[in-house]
Amino acid sequence: MRGAHRFTAYAAAVHGAAVCGTALLLAAGAAPASAAPSASDERDVQLVYCLSDAHRDDLVAAAVALGLLVPGSTAGQDSVQPVRPVGSAGPSSATGAAGPSTSPGAPGPTASASAVGSGGRMTLRQWAGRRTDDFTRACSALMAAAAADSGGPAAQGSGAEDGWFETFLKGLPALAAGALLTLGGQLSERVSSERRLSRQRLRTDEAAFRGAARTYLAAYESDPEADHTAVRSTREAQAGTLFQIPGPAARRRAAALAVERLPLAGPLPASREGVVLGSEGRAREAREAGEAVDLVLRTVSDLDRGAAHWALRTVLEWRSGRTAPGAAV
Repeated sequence: MRGAHRFTAYAAAVHGAAVCGTALLLAAGAAPASAAPSASDERDVQLVYCLSDAHRDDLVAAAVALGLLVPGSTAGQDSVQPVRPVGSAGPSSATGAAGPSTSPGAPGPTASASAVGSGGRMTLRQWAGRRTDDFTRACSALMAAAAADSGGPAAQGSGAEDGWFETFLKGLPALAAGALLTLGGQLSERVSSERRLSRQRLRTDEAAFRGAARTYLAAYESDPEADHTAVRSTREAQAGTLFQIPGPAARRRAAALAVERLPLAGPLPASREGVVLGSEGRAREAREAGEAVDLVLRTVSDLDRGAAHWALRTVLEWRSGRTAPGAAV
């Protein structure tokens, strides 16, 4: 009767330890580890981990491989047989010459390795209580093997989380470089597209203004009251396109200067200083206006040069401005 009470108390203690160990595992969010804060906590973790249904067979296999259990032992009821300690007389050896014997049905955590039934068959939990050192050795080896296996149960806690996080950190530079290359490519394509559109508008407006000016000047030579509407509209379109010319700064300044110099802002005069212009006078006025149009539009065509040319022009203009007399230093 006393043995039954002792067994019941022991079972309750093991069950309580298992519950506490499980709670610790869930709270920590990590797999069991052998580096526990104290010996008792480590023992509880080993009991919970190695005696769980998922690891009982692995524990028996580890103990057999280490020579702690007889080959053929299983995790079933009374199917574990420890290897008989050296010097023991048999499975019914006593604890001492005059010490009491322990029956196979009375397991205890403090039972010695040579207790009665130590070499006979028993349950896995009895073996863990009677052969504490053997159980600790086998369980520690099992947990170490599981921790070394990345897909094992001991690696599915914080270690696995650290693994994917470290992998992410290692791949982060490559991701950043790829993103920068993609962004740079998109920006370059956008700038190139805007420049192509600007160049196309510039050439279109230049051709339209040149054609309208030639038509008007030819008509003006014979008629001082020739229609100037087409010249005015194409000139305004040319000026608007020049105002939208992108940088560098030297290019924008050249475009603004071209707008100021665009001729034919209004109709050519029919008289000068109160004297009506004859055909020769109007021809001279038309020729001078035509030369001014060609000169300015030649400057407009130069705006199509590459960005490198205008970047160099910007630097040279800045340096000349810094070294000019009276320039701020």
